[in-house]
Amino acid sequence: MGIDLRGPIALLFPGQGVQRPGMGRKIHDRYPAARAVFERAEEVLGMPVRRLCFEGPEEELNRTDILQPCVMTCCWAAYEVWRESYGMEKVKVMAGHSLGEFTALAASGAISWETALLLVKERGEIMSRAARERPGAMIAIVGLEQTAVEEILADAGKLGKLFLANRNADVQFVLSGEVPAVKEAERLALAAGARRALILTIPLAAHSPLMAKAGAAFKKVIDRLSITVPAFPILANATGNPIRTASALRGELTNHLLRPVDWMRTMLSIQRMQVKTVVELGPGRVLASLAAKHIPGVDTWNAEELFIDFADTPREVPA
Repeated sequence: MGIDLRGPIALLFPGQGVQRPGMGRKIHDRYPAARAVFERAEEVLGMPVRRLCFEGPEEELNRTDILQPCVMTCCWAAYEVWRESYGMEKVKVMAGHSLGEFTALAASGAISWETALLLVKERGEIMSRAARERPGAMIAIVGLEQTAVEEILADAGKLGKLFLANRNADVQFVLSGEVPAVKEAERLALAAGARRALILTIPLAAHSPLMAKAGAAFKKVIDRLSITVPAFPILANATGNPIRTASALRGELTNHLLRPVDWMRTMLSIQRMQVKTVVELGPGRVLASLAAKHIPGVDTWNAEELFIDFADTPREVPA
């Protein structure tokens, strides 16, 4: 099954925002390894993961405390099919976007995937409480250079606290902050000619100092977490630098909810490491598409392409 992929390979895991009813169903129905993951996730979480992932409803699936373990389950199911189908010989590095960093943590062997599943469930619950106690908002801005986004950040910040939460690409940013400031950022971005300015369905200011209380609660969770040396380097969300030790991983996770995600640096690191193939293991191909646009010459795949669309293609035998 499958095709021959050029190494070295980077495995990428998506985060919040990729959820949709129906996610993971095709892989679940085709592969026993994926079905076993969904069954185990329901045992560990005490949650109807398959019903939520496959049927929704969308309003329930979009809840922070539900979507996080559900998205991770889909990612882990894809990862298990990857291991069974392609193995780990060509894998050089792993990375995950925000929530996806915890899947990368488990895939690298630093913690068990069941531990990671409970960890993201608790993370989702902490973030849900933060949304109730201190509501905020996030806005994605596409099509403006960083200098223009920084001007919007300064001007809209006059109406409330506002921060840069994500730099996903050279013209893709997410701002996070208080609702009046986020709404003003939307107006300013559209006036400046942004291709897209979308307020996200996330009722909190993630990856910003406004998450200080939630960050303190999550730090207590990380402090009691047992972490071992990862078998593969994980690219840090904040810096894009490879993390190779348990202590560095703990430091990365301690401030996870407060620091911005600089995915552009992650892509630059992948390029410097001379990765030839990027594989996104999870719903959709958001990260694979970003890699295709910003890493010259890299091959990009997502789980559905590899395991459904091309599953029956005879694998090429390297010369």
